[in-house]
Parts: sequence; structure tokens; C-alpha cells
Amino acid sequence: MARHWIDDARADIFSSDRAARRELDAQVWFPTTANSGTTTTYLPDAELVFASLLEALRTVTGGRLRPPRMLFRKLAVTPTHALVDGPPAPCVHGAPVIVALSGFGGFRQANTVLIEELASRGYVVVGIDQPHVSARTRMADGSTVTMRRRGHLYDDAPREEAITHLADDVSLALDRMGADAEFAGVGLSDAGVLGISLGGTVAALAATRDARVRACLMMDAEMLSVVQHNGLPCHALWLTRPVEDMRRERRRTGGWPEDVIRAVRESVSRAASHQGPQSSEVVEIRGMSHLDFTDVPQWFPWARWLGLTGPIGARRGGETIAGHAIRFFDRSLRTPA
Repeated sequence: MARHWIDDARADIFSSDRAARRELDAQVWFPTTANSGTTTTYLPDAELVFASLLEALRTVTGGRLRPPRMLFRKLAVTPTHALVDGPPAPCVHGAPVIVALSGFGGFRQANTVLIEELASRGYVVVGIDQPHVSARTRMADGSTVTMRRRGHLYDDAPREEAITHLADDVSLALDRMGADAEFAGVGLSDAGVLGISLGGTVAALAATRDARVRACLMMDAEMLSVVQHNGLPCHALWLTRPVEDMRRERRRTGGWPEDVIRAVRESVSRAASHQGPQSSEVVEIRGMSHLDFTDVPQWFPWARWLGLTGPIGARRGGETIAGHAIRFFDRSLRTPA
């Protein structure tokens, strides 16, 4: 179910238009009473995303990989398991809400496999496209905003201010879900947030700023200094990978210099050191590349041959992530404190 939200009280600090308000393009997954209907394709507006995805891939790999556009057309026609606008099941009343964030250059459907697993177990999951950070975001006036060029996200605001702006998008999503008659009674006081890469960094900060967030899942992400120094005021799960897997990815496709590897690993270690043993866990999954934390291995089996995904394989990687996520959210959001 699609939603579009505008925060009239908040300017968009990434926009060159000083009068622009912050907007989010959202998609909601939830249990439904329908057992038949129209299924949505994986990426209905794929044409808007292709160019940004290809440019991001070329940038991340330093131009070493330039796959043709035709390889990405699969996303435009592949169906998912979700029905379009089916009626919410009665269990949605009181169901925990989880806000899902993609990384820089991602999009709200980038973790559809994990999101569908969570929705099938009774969670209401809200995926959001964030203007200037997501590959593309469709705005209320019909225009499209694409991601900023890599390395230029913080041109107009310091890094921590920019990430705070993105973290407040999580609160906006929770506020609007609470006001949505279609989802009356959802469990906003026991909310969760998950994110990969930059989305994981944003998720962690959002958990420190919104008391409704009781569980935060962060995947392959660096933590800001405020999180490193204080930890999180909620249940926390970090999914990451051994340093040798990061270095393997660097050898094959570029990226992941030693200072980045050190920043990710040390920041997570510091943040986790402030958590109690019953409220946090750090899990290293062997054989993973960065994109294995998304649905890329499911879309493109050839990605492994190019070194974009790791030796763990699409099925095992996806099942491992989903297993950890489901166990974590069930324990954190459904078990009495």
C-alpha cells in the first residue's frame, strides 16, 4: 500500500529550494485477509531507478564495473508475494510497526525479501524513499528527486546534522502511520527500525531520538559518535561480517579501504559496549559482501561472478539475515519488558 507524506513543519535541508518541505514516498507491507488479487512487481517504477542504480554501481566500483542497462530490466517485471492494496487483517490492530531504511543510493524495495518475511509474521513494515539519499524519490507534484552524487551528501550541512535530518524521517513515518485510519491501532509504542549501510547509521540515531523505538537492527553500518559514546536506549542488533570478507570485497570490486573498515568495526564495538547483555548482540556472518545485506543476490545470480556478492549464496544469506531479524524483533517487541 503506497503512501506519500509531507512534513509542513520541516524544511528539506538537502533541497536547493529553501521553501521545500520534507517529503517521503512510502510503501507499507502488512498481513491481509485477502488470499488472491493483483500482485505488485518488484519495482513498479523501475525506469526511474535504473539510471541511478547504474551510476551508483559505477561510482562504488571506481568504474571497474559497467553492466549494461538491460541486466536490470528484471526488476521491472518480477512479481513479489505482496498483493496490491489488500485489506489489513485483524491482527494488524496492535501489530508492531517497523520502519525500514535503505542505504545511500538504495530504494524502499531493496530489502523486500526480509520485509515480506516480517509482514508474514504479523509485523507492519514501512519502507521509505528519502529524497536526495534514495536512488530516486517521487514527489507530490509528480517530479522525481534523485540521489546526490557520491561524496556530496554533506555539502549543505555537516554529517551529523544531515543524518539527524534523515533520522527525523523515521519519526515522521511513525507519526503518519498513527494518524492513518487504514492502520488504526497499530503498535506505535513498541516500534522497530532497521537499516543497511547509511540506513543503519540513520536507524541508530533515530532510536536515540524517538522513545517509541524499542528495537533497532543495523546492518553493515558505521555508528555516529553520539551512539558510540552512549549506546542505544533500546534493544539493538548489529549484523556485520568478518574483516577478511570486507577485504575480499575490496580486492574484487573496490571500496572498503582500511580506514572505513576500522571505522565500522570500532564504532560498532564501542556502541555495543554500552548495552546490557540482554539488550544487544553483534553477529558476524561469514561469506558476505555489502550487497548481500540487500536483495541483490536474489535479483542477479551473476552478481557473484562479478564479485558484487559473496560466497555465502543468495538463499543461505537471505535465510540467515531473516532468521536473525525475526528472532530479534520477536524477542524485543513481543516479549514483555
